[in-house]
Formats: sequence, structure tokens, C-alpha cells
Amino acid sequence: MEQASRRRSALLGALVIAVASQVSMGLEPGAFTISIAVVLLPALCSLWPVLPVAWSMVLAAPGVFLLRALARLTTVGTMAGSWNAHAPEMVFYVCYGLLFELYRHKVRFHPFPLWACLPLAELDALSNLAELLVRVGLDAFLPASLGQLLLVGAVRSILAWGLLWLLDGYGFQLLRREDADRYRRLLLMTASLKSEVAWMDKGTALIEDTMNRAYHLYSSLRDNGGTASDVELALSVATDVHEVKKEYFLIMRGISEALEKEDAGAGMVWQDLAALLGQSVAQTAQAAGKQVVFQRDSRVQFYTTQHHYLMSIFHNLLNNAVEAAPTQGVHHIALTARAEGDNYCFTVRDDCGGIPPERLGQIFLPGFSSKINYTTGAINRGLGLPLVKGLVEEKLHGTIAVSSADGATTFTIHIPKSELEEG
Repeated sequence: MEQASRRRSALLGALVIAVASQVSMGLEPGAFTISIAVVLLPALCSLWPVLPVAWSMVLAAPGVFLLRALARLTTVGTMAGSWNAHAPEMVFYVCYGLLFELYRHKVRFHPFPLWACLPLAELDALSNLAELLVRVGLDAFLPASLGQLLLVGAVRSILAWGLLWLLDGYGFQLLRREDADRYRRLLLMTASLKSEVAWMDKGTALIEDTMNRAYHLYSSLRDNGGTASDVELALSVATDVHEVKKEYFLIMRGISEALEKEDAGAGMVWQDLAALLGQSVAQTAQAAGKQVVFQRDSRVQFYTTQHHYLMSIFHNLLNNAVEAAPTQGVHHIALTARAEGDNYCFTVRDDCGGIPPERLGQIFLPGFSSKINYTTGAINRGLGLPLVKGLVEEKLHGTIAVSSADGATTFTIHIPKSELEEG
């Protein structure tokens, strides 16, 4: 299914690029043509992180040639000469696609830094040079030709930067502002459901063990002369536990299948995820009447399909910090991400009160909670941090540690890159 999705993405990307390539201008020597299609490529990668650029450009190359040949037929009434005039352009698209695929993993597209225009202009010029070599041979190295190629690459790179700047400036990172809030709520709800399914999965072993012990009790009473009523009761308990197990598994499977259909093939860029978490912190703090300053420092960029687990992990940690913050004063919460060898290291720091030393060893235990509703006397179920620990260690095969001193708390999470990055 994932391969089919990538093929559809590649074909759709190729179609967009081929159509956009028709907006172009001709330059000498020969029929050398400058298209704006590649100006759109960084914006496409920003809005469409899963786009397989290299394959899209390779597939777009013959499409561009075909469209140019048809345009020639429409304007001059013949396709004669199309091969010599437009076939070399396919070399440009193939080279640009391969080079851009390497480039996209080294830069972030929102915000798109101005310095990134320099390598973008260079790969543009190199791709154009490859096309020009096919057209005119070694004459492509003439100073006038090289200067023209560098100028074209610089102009197209600046245009690409300007387009991304406009998209970021008007909130098109999540397409529309009104959709962004709806998407954030949906993502939080889906992440919460996935986390609950993960927690339910931990309970399956307990149900299985309980059923086995109930059946063992029934067998023991039956074989050792237990009263008929006790034997019947033990059998009834074992049967009921078995039925509960079946219903429990059906519920888990139903929720899991619904989530898989809703999220088939989808993923998220870490910067977008961190931005949504920041919005959630702001709204939670505002609703609680607290002044909280949220800071995020991301020195990594990656696309992941494990975004629901990450959302659940950090949403829990950040919400805990907001809930712990006193209503008086200004408090700070920071989320950072960086690469450490084969791992990504995430930290959540806050100055919202800290955790007493005697409780540090208990916070990951199921049922432990310091959240009490003093109006009703109700105690929180105490599954937030155990759930976080379970997701980090069992689902993402990472580690989590906590430290607290002088009213400040730091959670440090290490997760292997291989668990998060799109393969």
C-alpha cells in the first residue's frame, strides 16, 4: 500500500511539474528553454513532504518533451525538429531531480533560510550545464554561457525563496488557518486514541494470565474434590474472562483498523508537529488563566509516520508542566530536539514547580498521581507518565529520564533515528 501511495505521489508530482514547465522562456544558443517548474519544487516539498522528488522529475522529463512537441504542433503545424529542440531538456529534469533529492535532506523549507538559495542556484546551474553540453558540446563552457546559467540559477532560487516566504507568511504551512486548528484537534484526538490502544495492548497479557489462572483454579477444584457449586463458579469465572478477552480484542482491533484507515500513508514533518504542540500549550495555558512562555529549538528536520506517538508523548509532558504551573507569575516551557549520533534527543524543560525528590522514583508507576480535584476529591487515573514511558520504550525503542531541582524539571528522551525517519 505504501509503495502504491508513493507511485501515485510520483505520478501526480510529475504531472504538476510537466504542466508548470510550459511556462518558460527561450534563451540562446539553440532552443535552450528556461522553465519556472523548478521554482515550484521547494514549495511542493514544503506542502507535500512525502513527494518522491527524484522519481517525479524522472517521470516528468518525457512528459515535458511530449508537451513541448504538442505545443510545437499547435503553433507551427508540425512536430518536425522537436527531438533536437526539446529532447535535451529531459537531461536537465533528470539531473535536477537527482541533485534536489540530495539537497532536500540538508535544508528545511519552513522557514526557508536565504543561505539555502546558494546551493539551490548551484544545482540549478549544474543541471542546465548538463543539458547545454548535450546541445552544444564543449561550447557550454564558454564564459558567456556559464555566466548566463549562473544568473538563471540565482534568479530561480530567489524566486523559490520568495514563494516559500509568501506561503509561510500567510499561514499556508497547513493550507488554511481555519483548517489548522481543526487539524490540530483531530491530530490530538487520534494521538490520544493510539496511545490508549497502546496501553490496552499492555493489558492483554494480564487478561490472558487471569484467564489461565481462572481455568487452572477450575481444573484444580474439579480434580481435587471441590464442591459442585465451587467448580461451577470457577468454570463460570473462566468462561466470563474468556468472553471479556474476546470483546477486549475486538474493541482494540476495531479502533486500530479505524485509525489505520484514517491515517494510511500519512506522516508529518517534525517542525510542523512542534508548532502544533506550541499552539496546544498556548491554548491550554490560556484556558487555565496561566502565563506560560513556550519556546522550541529544533536543530533537526525529519519526516516521520510515528507522529501520533510523538504527539501523545510531548502533549502529555507539556500539559503536565502547564497544569503544574502556579497561577501567579510567568513560567517557561522549552521543547528542544537535536541529533546525537544514531539517535534524536528531545528535552522538555520547565520552571513550573519541579517534582519532590521522594516522588521522582514513582512518577512512572501506573496509578501514581499528584493531580487531585479538591472540589470533588477525584484523583486523576495516573496513566499519563506511565503511558509516555511505554510509548518511548516499547513502541519507539528509546529511553526516557527525568531530573528535577530548584523548581525546574527536565525530561530527556532518546529515540533511534531509524524508528522515526521515513525509510
